[in-house]
Amino acid sequence: MTATKKAAAPKTEAKESGILNADTTKGAREYVARTAASVKERNDSAYEGVTKLNSGIEKTMSRFVGGYVGMMGEMAKAAHDDLAKALTTVEKMAAAKSFTEAAQTQVDFYRDYATTNYDRAQTVVAAGRDMINEGVETIREGASDVLPFVKKAA
Repeated sequence: MTATKKAAAPKTEAKESGILNADTTKGAREYVARTAASVKERNDSAYEGVTKLNSGIEKTMSRFVGGYVGMMGEMAKAAHDDLAKALTTVEKMAAAKSFTEAAQTQVDFYRDYATTNYDRAQTVVAAGRDMINEGVETIREGASDVLPFVKKAA
């Protein structure tokens, strides 16, 4: 090999190796860009799913709190009504003309009291059961809405 050929060989190898490195670098950049785009898409999808789940939980909790406040209001009303009925019974007993009339007034009071409170208890249990069933269904729906986003994000 002549001196010129020897000097030209490293330049040719350098050119070829530079082209090879440029292609490799370009490929690596494209791979990183595709991977970043994929991760961003999965992140956005997961965020969308979590947002929907949070919205469902918020609605459920609002219903639970509303139901609780409603039940507390009903309990306050029941206590008020019970006391008013008891005071009316006391007035009737004070106005009774005989022991039999007073005893019958008291028996009537306890019978009405027991019936009314039994009906109230059934109503409260039914409302509580419905509220819990509705909440569980809402959470279940929220979780099933999120599942496709989680699978997509994974």
